[in-house]
Amino acid sequence: MKIMKKYVLLVILSAVAVQLSFAQTADTLTTSFVKNATMGNLMEIKTGQLAVKKGQSARVKAFGAQMVKDHSLANAQLKKIAIKKKYSTTVAPIIISPMLANESGGEFDKNYTMMMIADHQKTVDLFEKVANNSTDAEIKAFAAKLLPKLKQHLATVESISRSLQVSK
Repeated sequence: MKIMKKYVLLVILSAVAVQLSFAQTADTLTTSFVKNATMGNLMEIKTGQLAVKKGQSARVKAFGAQMVKDHSLANAQLKKIAIKKKYSTTVAPIIISPMLANESGGEFDKNYTMMMIADHQKTVDLFEKVANNSTDAEIKAFAAKLLPKLKQHLATVESISRSLQVSK
């Protein structure tokens, strides 16, 4: 009987340790997400502004303007949640790739759309992971709410890229 009690206690302690480990991983996921999403939003805003100024294609310019609008709104929503929950949104300064910053016209359009495709693929993956795994209900809901818009961004920029005949 004593051995059984020790075994049951050991199983309970193991289960608690696993739960604490998962909670720590999930908390890390959530805090990492807040920083990465903030940084991503700021990058999309900055490069979107650049697309409006330097893009040649009307579709690239319009997409850049949409990125500024949508990611400014998303960043404001995320910041509001982060402040309430005491998550840090402090990120390193956003630096635009010199290749993108120094291009203009058709070359800019091609480089910008390729960058947006890669960024939005990563962003969709991140938001799906958080929408499915975050232990913070509000962050989880935020990620889930924005997923359709991010997928729409990806589909749009892929279409623009095809129309520009950009090869990956």
